[in-house]
Amino acid sequence: MGSLVAGLTLSCLTAGGAIAADAGAEWDRTVKAAEREGQVSVYALSEIGDVFVHSAFQRKFSKIKVNVVSARGVELVSRIMAERRAEKFLVDVVSIGNLSPQALYEAKALDAIAPVFILPEVKDESLWWNGKHQMIDAEKRYIILFTAAPIYLVAYNKKLANPSDFKSYWDLLNPRWKGRIAAFDLRSGGFAGIRDRFFYYNPELGPGFLRRLYGEMNITFYRQYPQGEDWLAAGKFALCLCRHQSINEAKAQGLPVDLMDPYNFKEGVGVESRSRSLALMNRAPHPNAAKVFTNWLLSQEGQEDFQKVSAQYVSSGAAGSLRIDVAKDNIPSANRLLPGAMYRLEWPELTDITPVRKLFEEALAQAGTR
Repeated sequence: MGSLVAGLTLSCLTAGGAIAADAGAEWDRTVKAAEREGQVSVYALSEIGDVFVHSAFQRKFSKIKVNVVSARGVELVSRIMAERRAEKFLVDVVSIGNLSPQALYEAKALDAIAPVFILPEVKDESLWWNGKHQMIDAEKRYIILFTAAPIYLVAYNKKLANPSDFKSYWDLLNPRWKGRIAAFDLRSGGFAGIRDRFFYYNPELGPGFLRRLYGEMNITFYRQYPQGEDWLAAGKFALCLCRHQSINEAKAQGLPVDLMDPYNFKEGVGVESRSRSLALMNRAPHPNAAKVFTNWLLSQEGQEDFQKVSAQYVSSGAAGSLRIDVAKDNIPSANRLLPGAMYRLEWPELTDITPVRKLFEEALAQAGTR
């Protein structure tokens, strides 16, 4: 079989080693066709491009070269759309975050992803967290997430704030913190969008909380990492609504900063995908290679490999696979989802940032700042 030539047996890609004969035949045909195509073109976020380059896929499928182009999500979307306007269809697979692939979905540039699932273990939704594939597009057919981790929203200076004083995010509105909070600017995207969507769409917080936070608390905003984190470490601010990666890096350097445990806040724990999504471009130049890459990445073996390689190439550490049959022993404890916790997802209905941005601007106008 073609898959054996590639060094990958069907049995090692399926739960319990069993695979239906028809799926096996389809897989065999697809692998052979992919080998004839000879390559797969993947556009990926900068931080995970190296993960794909160094994944075991290339060793398993030596006849299918993985070509990875890495950049920020918005940059890759602009590049793809420019290529398509020039009638150049160069991309097979994209892994470009949570919001960026939405632009491709809205432009009708994607193919539905579930129809290309060939391996029974990839199709079987019972093997995935919460018993289903986690799709983030409006139709829940085009963009799939494959990792998730809890969201850490609040950092503190150990000399200026005590995490035991915070049982609710409403505690951030205590007058004692007015003028003593820094926050990454929503207008700069990234982490700030994840943070403020959590606040806005959380039924125990909502627009009222967000309006007071940004309208009353005299928050100082910054637009480049790690400026706010540096301010926090220097004691210029007691609290910071900033990304966990920068805080962990500062903490590792012995600076007096740490993250508040999100499980201590009564409004629940946000869940983010760490921007690990997968989508298929339509009019792809190597459609069979794209199918093989997609099925392998979403298989148990592919997800185990992605976790392992991420630990080497992703500065924030690996996030856990959304497959429940993938062990999380090599995932930092802070990045694991815990059984029985109250989680609030960032997807799919909650990805709309437009009303959040509007409220943010209104709150700044109320505060007399921009």
